Amino acid sequence: MRPTDYFAKAALTQHWSNAMYVKRWVKPIRPELILLAATALGGCTTLPRNGPTGSQISKSATKQNAIGFKIVDIAPDNIGPLSSIQNPTGMLASLAASGEVDQIGPGDILAIEIYEVGVTLFGGRANIGGASASADSETGLSASNETMGGSGVVVDRNGNISLPYVGTIAVAGLTTSQVQDRIVASLRDKSQSPQVIVSLRRNVANAVVIMGDVANPGRMPLTLARERLLDAVAERGGINRAVQTGSSTATGTGAQDVIVRFTRLGRVAEQALDSIVAGSADDLLLLGGDRIELIRQPRTFTVFGALDRISQIPFESRILTLAEALARAGGPNDGRADPRSVFVFRLAPNINQSADAEQSGAGQTAVAVPLAYRIDMMQAQNYFLAQRFVMRDKDLIYIGNASANQPLKLVQALGQLFSPVIAVQNATR
Repeated sequence: MRPTDYFAKAALTQHWSNAMYVKRWVKPIRPELILLAATALGGCTTLPRNGPTGSQISKSATKQNAIGFKIVDIAPDNIGPLSSIQNPTGMLASLAASGEVDQIGPGDILAIEIYEVGVTLFGGRANIGGASASADSETGLSASNETMGGSGVVVDRNGNISLPYVGTIAVAGLTTSQVQDRIVASLRDKSQSPQVIVSLRRNVANAVVIMGDVANPGRMPLTLARERLLDAVAERGGINRAVQTGSSTATGTGAQDVIVRFTRLGRVAEQALDSIVAGSADDLLLLGGDRIELIRQPRTFTVFGALDRISQIPFESRILTLAEALARAGGPNDGRADPRSVFVFRLAPNINQSADAEQSGAGQTAVAVPLAYRIDMMQAQNYFLAQRFVMRDKDLIYIGNASANQPLKLVQALGQLFSPVIAVQNATR
């Protein structure tokens, strides 16, 4: 055999041996596996997710946008209006009115003391509705005393009182000094030099009612010191910080979470408690019959999307920025979130339409425009903008999902599908 034939035969034998080795270990792909892979790849778009991506939200603004919401990018040229604080004032000031708080009215209880000398009607001194006391010998008054009507003299619904030897006197709208003068005038022809002292034993007409979210709700009599709204809140113990709000996670307890509802002569106005400055026009001088109600309305924002927990979070402060809100929510999830797609969904008032309605004489109308403010947190300058962007009540923060999450979810889904089979095979080996 020639050497060339020998080497050719050896090469052919080695090639045949390699082919048999490959055939032994490489098995043909089963058709059902190909179908499963194609179905899995096609099902990437149907994998479970907790919300849209940033690009999907952008598409929704141009297609299938029935409510007409718009996307506004937070930028240095528009951060000014977005950093302003909305805390309206002046609503309570519209209820300002003048009046007195020392005038007697229906329901008041009076204590009347009548002093006499010489020939007397009441034995020297009559204590009508006041504390019983003996006559003072130093005054020369008679030691004969008599107490009549220990519970006091009640002003009836018509504003009148009735006294012995005096009859009926109209006292509604009078001061205690004026009532004294009327009683003295009525006794002048019946008694020698009568002297009268009238005091207010129980003040009903000149009182305000404070209720709601206060520590000690109830009726508060007014004095000549002329109490104001904030004085009344402090007098009744301030805000009740022990009130629970049920199962809600919003448990704000500060003044920024309380609304004052003030009722005067059938007119009602509401204003946030933290916007009322002591001594200002909104800090109303109180009049008899005023009703004050403190209502707890915690300002909250909600967070959705690619973060660890969807929740409703209270402001717990007068001013809350977007940066602070993201920090309270725990921040975006590193494995699922797209920091370029952080949105703040807000129903903002349409200022232009309200102004047009006011000029036309129709008054302001409550028109809300749905806006989605978008910020790219991959740009360093936007962190400064997030510190200036002021959150508003009932804002919704959405952190978009990253588009690259879908292949990872597919791998995880396949792993959960085949892991039991692989576990059984390993156990049977």
